[in-house]
Amino acid sequence: MVSPVTMRGLLSTETKEEIRRRVDLVELVSSYVALKKAGRYHKGLCPFHQEKTPSFHVDREKGLWHCFGCSLGGDAFDFIMRISNLSFMEAAEALAKRAGVRIERSPQEAVRATERDRMYRALEAAAGFFREQLQHPGRGGPARAYLERRGVDAATVERFRLGYAPAAWDDLQKVLGARGFAPALLEKAGLVNARSGGDGFYDLFRNRLMFPIVDLQDRVVGFGGRALDDSEPKYLNSRETPIFVKGRTLYALNWARETVRKLDEIVIVEGNMDVVAAHQYGITNAVASLGTALTADQVLVMKRLASRAVIVYDADASGQAAMERAMALFEEADLPVRVAILPAGDPDEFLRTRGAEAFRALVAAGLPVFEYQLRMAAQRHDPQTVDGKVRIVDELLPAVAAVANPVRQAEYVRMLAERFALREDAVRQRLRARRPGRPAAERSRREAPDAAVASPDAARARAERWLIHLMVHVPELRRELARRIDAEDFADPTHRALARALLGAASADPDALRGAVEDEAAERLLLGLLFEDPPMEEKDREQVVNDAVDYLTRRQHAAGQFDALQKAIAAAQAAGDVQQVRRLQTEYEELIGMLHASRKGGDDHGAEKGGA
Repeated sequence: MVSPVTMRGLLSTETKEEIRRRVDLVELVSSYVALKKAGRYHKGLCPFHQEKTPSFHVDREKGLWHCFGCSLGGDAFDFIMRISNLSFMEAAEALAKRAGVRIERSPQEAVRATERDRMYRALEAAAGFFREQLQHPGRGGPARAYLERRGVDAATVERFRLGYAPAAWDDLQKVLGARGFAPALLEKAGLVNARSGGDGFYDLFRNRLMFPIVDLQDRVVGFGGRALDDSEPKYLNSRETPIFVKGRTLYALNWARETVRKLDEIVIVEGNMDVVAAHQYGITNAVASLGTALTADQVLVMKRLASRAVIVYDADASGQAAMERAMALFEEADLPVRVAILPAGDPDEFLRTRGAEAFRALVAAGLPVFEYQLRMAAQRHDPQTVDGKVRIVDELLPAVAAVANPVRQAEYVRMLAERFALREDAVRQRLRARRPGRPAAERSRREAPDAAVASPDAARARAERWLIHLMVHVPELRRELARRIDAEDFADPTHRALARALLGAASADPDALRGAVEDEAAERLLLGLLFEDPPMEEKDREQVVNDAVDYLTRRQHAAGQFDALQKAIAAAQAAGDVQQVRRLQTEYEELIGMLHASRKGGDDHGAEKGGA
């Protein structure tokens, strides 16, 4: 354990390095993203933008991550700050806790603790209060009786931190108020409501079995409450707050993620009690969507942790409707999903009456999504009649048209035609007819080939990038280059900013390099180059460096010559000196020819060496 450090808005370098050294970045990121080994890196789908092909890289040795899709990157601190929307100090505290490094707040810092921090503390305190109420011999009786009827054992109650909100109007507010949590903060955290007319506050949850909602950093961010009387709604979730967004949160993902990663599969059920029952019976990769319709963000969270999903919703009409709505989201995210069909009731009831093995068999026998849609359509319409077949095709074609993958779409068309004894070309014709038309101008614009956009000076940009790339990976080269060029020789502003930091840096430490870069675009370029191998082999390095330096300095000199020649030609023209104009124009053309030859040489060299 390192010595405690008093924080005054900043973290000491020693403590920061100790945290970074102790935190395994691959293990940390794997809590949020399914990573696979790829050479020296680990790769996965970026959690910060939508993508179907993994471009997110993690380098365990350097302690860095980078996405080639959105250009974001950094270290463990940057990752936690972005993934959890935290300040640097909040991220540092979360990582310090994970790493076993103790950080102490000064009394002044404690007073200045952020509102988010106080909200987390208030929600944790509320979870403790509800737990105490459940255990109370008298007050917790109704909730304990309900859990006993539902077959929830003591170990599961403990694991899910279940609690009880008493029926009184302001018990929670009184207890937390006595601990220093202001009513306004409790309201912002979604624990109390303001009375009409502004006359005080009252508890949001009353006479309910309480389910703490915990994020992937094991922090309570909200609650779900199941009514123990006739109150409506039966299930009540915390309203959205600065730290709780329902559409991006999955109930029990914090408890399920290890199994999800291990099995590479996630099971989605409807309700909190379904999740609790599933975990009690050993189905520990089950999650729920917090009583709201499944969202695209929730599906993307699943996709980052698993390559396939299974939906097990209630057998009633509302459950089946919710399932069909959800399937379009999985298709859009390109996450393969199967549908497990319950004979009756909900997953909780099925598990209690049929057991874990029957549930696992049900999940294993889940239908691929389009198979399920075919079956449901055949139940709604008569496939033995022409009219019924037309209705089935018209019902399913929107789902087929929404499929982006052409191979999968073609297979769906084949399955639809084969299942209902239809001609495949007739189904395709119907599909084309149902596609919305596009205006002619838009159609021609989209279908026209893209015009080639050439860099004003591609050879110069390539030469600059070669030198930058080499300086990132070969620290000893920086001193030599600093004697031959300076940052102002780089025309590209991002290259110039990064060159300015590299030419003055002796350290090979990535964090020290990042600290020396003042430009955000340059820092992103640096992170990307750290994840790319050097642009050429060591035996070719000297020649490439010499050519690139020569090209940059020659072009810098030529730029001045061009400017002087253009002014001289204009002056000769104004004076009517035709002979002087011709002489200067010849000199101008020779300079262009010389630069064209040097550009061609640089291009040929790049082709031989493979470029950067």
